[in-house]
Amino acid sequence: MQLAAPSDPQIRGDGKAFAFVYKGQVRTGTLPGGGDLLPSVKGSRPRWSPDAAKLAFLNGQVFVRDMKSGADRQITSSPSPVLSFEWAPDSSGIAYIAVDPGKEPDPIVADTDYRYARIYWQPLAGGAPRLLTKTDRHVLSMSVSPDGSQIAYAAQPTPRNRDAFDADIYIVTVASGSEHVLVKQPGRDGEPSWSPDGKLVAFHSQFGSTNYFGPRHVAVVPASGGGVRYISDGKNYDVYRNGNTFHWSPLSSTVAFTAGKGVHDYLVREDLATGKSAVIAEDIAGAASFTPDSRRAVYSKVSPARPPELYLWEEGAEHQLTHLQDSVSAQPAMRSEVVRWKSSDGLDVEGVLWLPSDYRGGKRIPLLTQLHGGPTGVELQAYPLPRVYPIQLFIQNGIGVFCPNFRGSVNYGAAFRMKNAQSQGIGDYQDVMTGIDHLIAAGIADPDRLGVMGWSYGGYLTGSVITQTNRFKAASVGAPATDWFTYYGQMDGSPEILRTYFGGTVWDNPEAYARHSSRSRLKDIRTPSLLQVGAVDINHNTEIYKALFDHNVPVEYVVYPREGHGIAEPAHVRDLLDRNLRWFLRWLGPERTSASGRQ
Repeated sequence: MQLAAPSDPQIRGDGKAFAFVYKGQVRTGTLPGGGDLLPSVKGSRPRWSPDAAKLAFLNGQVFVRDMKSGADRQITSSPSPVLSFEWAPDSSGIAYIAVDPGKEPDPIVADTDYRYARIYWQPLAGGAPRLLTKTDRHVLSMSVSPDGSQIAYAAQPTPRNRDAFDADIYIVTVASGSEHVLVKQPGRDGEPSWSPDGKLVAFHSQFGSTNYFGPRHVAVVPASGGGVRYISDGKNYDVYRNGNTFHWSPLSSTVAFTAGKGVHDYLVREDLATGKSAVIAEDIAGAASFTPDSRRAVYSKVSPARPPELYLWEEGAEHQLTHLQDSVSAQPAMRSEVVRWKSSDGLDVEGVLWLPSDYRGGKRIPLLTQLHGGPTGVELQAYPLPRVYPIQLFIQNGIGVFCPNFRGSVNYGAAFRMKNAQSQGIGDYQDVMTGIDHLIAAGIADPDRLGVMGWSYGGYLTGSVITQTNRFKAASVGAPATDWFTYYGQMDGSPEILRTYFGGTVWDNPEAYARHSSRSRLKDIRTPSLLQVGAVDINHNTEIYKALFDHNVPVEYVVYPREGHGIAEPAHVRDLLDRNLRWFLRWLGPERTSASGRQ
């Protein structure tokens, strides 16, 4: 049931080979045919050397594979794992990022004992690495200049999660280690990328603001310093969750990146001189990798009906490279519709509806509503790759799955996101419920067989929903918040998130924190619920459990050992899928199959 997707595709500079990651293995293939080039190897982040003779990858350290002999050689010996790396333009060495060596503190004292991520320079010929960033800053990402003399990098003041919205861009000179600031402004600026002529640096920007829901833009700045230009400002796409990996044209005149619009993602190109935008490809997942001459690219392409595969793009034409999912593709194609409706306040909302393959109009079916996280997540019209809720198996059992993009979702612009501010559990609740009513009115959903489920913010919203209505036969609540007062003190992330949600700190605006918390309504909860959370995550499910238990409402409360906010261990992921399937089949339909295939 758990599906894997190819990721991080990288095309070789000569356009004759590509590499990618699949199921924890770095794989390589030839172009244009797509056949295997060399045996796969455990690792991630494959990156071709500029001279096309070598392939570097990560497996704790940086390894380099010689493409003629197929031999792998460890290049780095960092005391701590290497986080990222970039090739020198002449293929003579690499720059890499690693955290300061040392043991984890015991005891842990807040705001002390920082271990910073720094940039090191490692010659390919061997020898000791050279530390480049000696100033105490926590490096997040970097880009080596075309001549190899400088590195642009993004960094925040400390490794604390609370500093995530305080990232600026700096330049360090490789030879001397001297540093200076390139972009310094409120908010997060990251993922720098040099233009081929060395005159500009592109980056992803929070637009000089710390507002969580506010605009994100692709920006360019002169490498010598100067004003920032936001090249995605005013466009009809959104780069809140994309627009952070760039391809420059050979003459440094255009920049290509991934952007989102509604339930689809696109590969777009911006012309810096004219300001004109062009769509290069539709329905891609993640970033594309181009040859330096921009004539060829590889990327992962999604569709509603089939799992993602890698494709070759060649001057406008697409050609499928991989067939990793052919066994799944042999199954009946997934059916989906894009649904649009108006919320109670007139806001236009849309989402994706997944239907059983044999569904015929006029027949009402059980409906599960899946609420995404974030709230700055998004539901795309792309084949689901479930890790919590087994959408395909729900559909095989005759249950439709409705995935609304309620206010706060990305891919719809900053104004749509901002409508979620001081409206959590209120405006988004109305978006969800009016969407369900729309499907009932359309004769699709059975009003007597409704379920709702969600994780993280989706868990909060699910918990909020079932404290405001008893229309649902069952719910699944994953890693929620119930009380924003408590959560404010427990959360170690960017404080700007909750301050944007509720118009200030909990001390500044306690009424807003109380208004959007579902704790005071737990006395009204009557929906049978499956509760799931990681053992080392913030856990508010205990409150929901006690409320359901005290009211004699059926409840199943599950805590996964060693897990944080996202469930990672394979056995736990399988349990999530199987347990959610069994739970909703119990309440919405006959039990016919399980996530492990049992009858």
